[in-house]
Amino acid sequence: MECSEEDIYTIAEYDFDWRRVGRRLLRDQKVIDINLEGSSEAEKREMMLLAWKRTESHDATYQALVKVLRAIQNNATADRIEELGRKNGASPPGVMKYAEYLRSVYKVKPCGEQWLPVVSKVYINLSTVESIEDFPEEKEVTCTLAMIHANTGEVKKMKRSISINEVGVLGDGERARCIVVVGIPGIGKSTFSWHLGVRWAKKEILKDYDLVVLLRLRDERVQHAKCVSDLFYHYSSTPEAVVQWITSCDGNGVMMILDGYDELSPDLQTSSIYADIIKGEVLPKMTVLVSSRPSAKQNLHQLCQGQKCQYIEVIGFGKEEIQEYVDATLEHNKELRDQLNSYLETHPHIHGLMYCPLNCAIIAKIFRDKMKRTRQPPQTLTEVYQLLIETVLKHHEQKSVKSPVAAEKHKKTHTDPNQPSRFPWLGDVSEQAISQLLVLAKLAYDGTNEDQLIFHKPSGTLETLGLLHEVPELYLESSGSSSYHFLHKTVQEFMAALHVSSLPPGERAECVRTSFDESNMTMVVRFMAGLTKLQSQDDIEGVLAFQKEGGRSLLESLHWLFEAHEPGLVQKCMGDREWTLELMRTTLNSFDCYVFGYCIANSRQPWKLMLRECSINEECVKMLMTVEDGRAFYYIQAIDLNGNTELRDQGAAVLGKPYCT
Repeated sequence: MECSEEDIYTIAEYDFDWRRVGRRLLRDQKVIDINLEGSSEAEKREMMLLAWKRTESHDATYQALVKVLRAIQNNATADRIEELGRKNGASPPGVMKYAEYLRSVYKVKPCGEQWLPVVSKVYINLSTVESIEDFPEEKEVTCTLAMIHANTGEVKKMKRSISINEVGVLGDGERARCIVVVGIPGIGKSTFSWHLGVRWAKKEILKDYDLVVLLRLRDERVQHAKCVSDLFYHYSSTPEAVVQWITSCDGNGVMMILDGYDELSPDLQTSSIYADIIKGEVLPKMTVLVSSRPSAKQNLHQLCQGQKCQYIEVIGFGKEEIQEYVDATLEHNKELRDQLNSYLETHPHIHGLMYCPLNCAIIAKIFRDKMKRTRQPPQTLTEVYQLLIETVLKHHEQKSVKSPVAAEKHKKTHTDPNQPSRFPWLGDVSEQAISQLLVLAKLAYDGTNEDQLIFHKPSGTLETLGLLHEVPELYLESSGSSSYHFLHKTVQEFMAALHVSSLPPGERAECVRTSFDESNMTMVVRFMAGLTKLQSQDDIEGVLAFQKEGGRSLLESLHWLFEAHEPGLVQKCMGDREWTLELMRTTLNSFDCYVFGYCIANSRQPWKLMLRECSINEECVKMLMTVEDGRAFYYIQAIDLNGNTELRDQGAAVLGKPYCT
C-alpha cells in the first residue's frame, strides 16, 4: 500500500540515515536537488521522502521503505513503520486474518512426511547455492532423473552459497521479481519452499511481505485455474476480499510460491495463469518463487527474461549434514553408525545417493530397521525403495491390528507360509495388504501416465496403506474434501513400476517400448527392470533393441541392467563385441558413472567412452574406476572427456587411458 503523505511527516521524525535510505529509494539518482542548508535532520528526511513519493508514485509503499531499512540493518525503525502501515490500513482486516491463518498452517503442519524418522531438527541445513549462470539457449540441457550431486562440498566451492535470509534479495539490495529454485527429484525443493513459509510465519524472514502463499502445482484444482481468483478457493467473503486486495495493488507485498513447475503439462508451462504471473503480465508487483526440476528450466528461463531474477539451486546435504541426519535417525547409537559407515564405504554409489535428502532419509531409516533384523542392506535404488515400501506397509499393519478384532482379521488374511508370495521382497506382509498395494500401483501408473500427482476423494474401499499422504490445505474455509499424493513423486514412480512388473511379459515389453521417450516414465522403467530382474525373453529383447540405438538409449539400458543386478545377465545382453557409449551435453553424475563401471566390468568386453560436456567431475571418475574392484579399468580402451570443466586434467592422471580422436 502507498505510503500516505501524512505518514511521511510522521516517519520523518523516526531515526534513520536519510542519505543511505535516499540513495536506495531513489535508485542512485541525486538524493537531494534542493537547498538543505540550515535544515534539521527530520526536515532532511521529510524532503527526501517527499521526493521519493513524487518520483515513485504508486511504488512508494510502506513495504518498500521497510525493505530498505532492513537492508541497512535499521530494524527498529523498520518495525515502527511496519506497525504504522498496519494501523493505517496497509493490510485490510480480511488480509490480516488470512495472513494469520496461513501462519497457523505453516507452523502446525510438518515439513516432512509422516514416515520419515523423527529427528532433532526438522530442517537440517539444506544446502543452496546461487546460480550466477544463465540458462544457455544454445546448449541442450539433458538431465537424468536420478541425478544427484556427488559432492555437495565441491559444488559450494564453485558457486556462492546463499542463506535462506538472502532469498529474494539481489546483489544490489533490490528485491527480485522472480526467484527460480531448481533441484533434482527428492533434493528438498518442496521442503525448502515450505520452510520459507514456516520462517515467514515465525516472522524470522520475508518480513516485508503481508502474505506468503504456497501453491502446489501438482494439485489438479490449482492446475485448472484460469484467473487470480481461481487460485484461492473462496467460500466466504473473506478470501474474496483477499483476492480483491491482491489485484488492486498488483500483488505488491505478496510472495507467491509456485511449487513444482515441472509438474505442469508442457502447455500449461508456457500458456496459463501461472505463465502470465511469472512473466509479470499479471500481478507485476508480486514476488514469485518457482521451484522446478531441471528438465523444465528452459521454459522458465524464457518466461523470466527481462525481469529481475534470482536463480537458486538446491544441492541437498553435504557430508556433515548426512552424518548429522544419520546420527539423529540412529539415535546416536555408535555401533549402528559404525556399521552403516562401514557399509557405505563398500557401497559408494549408495553413499552418493544420500546427498539427496529423500534417499538419505530412506537409507538411514531402513538401515536402522533392517540391521536390527540382520537383513542384507540394499545394493540398488530398486532395493532401497523395496525396503521403504516393506517398512511402510509393516508399520501400517502394526497400527491396524491393535484391536483384537483387527488382529483376528489380519491373522485370517495373512500369507499362508506354504504358499509362495507374489512379492517375496515384502516378507511376511499379508496378502490382503498386497492386494490393496496393487490397487495403489494401478492408481500410481495411471497417474504417472497422465502426469497426475494429486488424487481426490479416494473411494471408501481404497486403503492408503501409509503410502498416500493427505495434502494440507492453505486456503480459508475450504470444502473439507480430502486430496492425496504419494509420499514422493519417486515413490509414485516405483509404485507405477510395480504395476508394470505385474503385467504379462509381452504387455510389459510393449509398455516399455511405447513409454521410453516419455520423460515421466524413465524411472518407472528402471524400477521395473529391478523388480522383474529382466527374467523373460521379452525383457531381454527390449534391452537388446535399445542398446542398438546407442547414446541415451544405451545409457538407459545400462541402468536397467544395473537395477536387475545380475552379472550373468549383463554378459548375456552385451554379447561378444566392442561397445562405444557416446554422449554430448547430457548431465551425468557419480551414480551414472558407477552404473557404467558395473556394466563395463561385468560385460567383459572392450569399451570406448565419449562423454563430452557431461558435467563429469573427479568423483565421477573415481566411482567409475572403483566399482567391482576396479575391473572396468581393464575394459576401457579409450576415453574422451573434453568439455567437462569440473574435471582436472580431463581425468588422464586417474584413468591413464588414451583419448578417442
